[in-house]
Amino acid sequence: MASAMKFLYYNQPKKTLSRTMTTSQSTHLEDFKVRFRRSGSLGIPFVPEEDMRVLKRELAIEEVDEGMTLLTVIVKTVRAKGGISETIEALPKMIVIKHLETRDSKQSSSELDLLIEMELHGRLTNQEAIEEMKKNGLQVQEVSSTIAPSVQPKFIEPGTNEEEKKTWSVIYKTLRELHLKYACQEFLDNFEELERHCGYSENNIPQLEDISRFLKAKTGFRVRPVAGYLSARDFLAGLAFRVFFCTQYVRHSANPFYTPEPDTVHELMGHMALFADPDFAQFSQEIGLASLGASEEDLSKLATLYFFSIEFGLSCDSHADKLDSRLKYKVYGAGLLSSAEELRHAIEGSPSIYRFDPDRVVEQECLITTFQSAYFYTRNFEEAQSKLRMFTSSMKRPFVVRYDAYTECIQVLNNKQNLFLAINALRSDINLLAGALHYVL
Repeated sequence: MASAMKFLYYNQPKKTLSRTMTTSQSTHLEDFKVRFRRSGSLGIPFVPEEDMRVLKRELAIEEVDEGMTLLTVIVKTVRAKGGISETIEALPKMIVIKHLETRDSKQSSSELDLLIEMELHGRLTNQEAIEEMKKNGLQVQEVSSTIAPSVQPKFIEPGTNEEEKKTWSVIYKTLRELHLKYACQEFLDNFEELERHCGYSENNIPQLEDISRFLKAKTGFRVRPVAGYLSARDFLAGLAFRVFFCTQYVRHSANPFYTPEPDTVHELMGHMALFADPDFAQFSQEIGLASLGASEEDLSKLATLYFFSIEFGLSCDSHADKLDSRLKYKVYGAGLLSSAEELRHAIEGSPSIYRFDPDRVVEQECLITTFQSAYFYTRNFEEAQSKLRMFTSSMKRPFVVRYDAYTECIQVLNNKQNLFLAINALRSDINLLAGALHYVL
């Protein structure tokens, strides 16, 4: 169900930022955004505002009162004394600058690129602001536009609200009963550790900081709070760094077993236990690593593979009841493990269940607001990982990367030095394994 969706799944091409933007301009703009995003200045790019409005209308989610318009643009300026101040003077008068940052221009050594985030006042629209900047001689490109609430919402930490605690308690008790019947053993073992070390119980909503510390010690994964939907590329890129983006709100109490958006219940009850399993953590990260540098077509396929494995995956039950074919599967997908209704549907109902074959999986439609029409199974995580590697080996990417666990960075293997470093690390591991085999065997 929709509670399992971490990113908005697009089948259609992304909308361009400007209908009149040339290919070279678009490429430059995306490159610029990547450089600012890496520094943290742009934060996490969310789904475009208008797309989110459409989605919320379809799901009957009420909008908050509109408030201040925030416009972010890229402006070119000369690299000279007074260049930045002259650029600021040429900005519209009815704005307030919220953030300004510079980067070297890749097109010209005599220019700088300015990232400017501004509030628009006096009924000034985005288009009017951009037209005025161009009229004043500025080269400007729009990055994003959003609307901040007219009243700053008061943040309430999940678990402090009594209604949220009651909702959590109802869900917790129901799901734990179903987990014991249908969840894979790796999930059950690690969930018990979450109960022992992270405050998991029907009377307490655990805190993300405690879970993040626990996962970091177990598998190197960290939990990072996020406000809502992410693009597929940004969400999967987080997995490459062993970072899992996690929402912070609890679904509405009126319907505790359904939510149209991902929430804390889905993240904590569905995902966290298996991120403490080394094999599953490695499987998740490899999907993220494969997404780096992937084309939009390949990224869409990876998103689908993620959806039907980490979110809705099944594995074989070695102790299955041969007289009841429905019970020969165990569940590891977080979308199922956090949804009592769909969990029953997947195991007790009669959905189509197929062997996990990536070429077959990527053709399957991802259903967001209803139960899936089909599910996929593997013998174990190792088989899923092996099939994923074979699938991604045929993807055409501009570079090959590896994750350096010591520096927690992505290393691009594009020169001899990086290759030698990777080879030396591999040799060290092989020597350790050879020594261990001597004692074990």
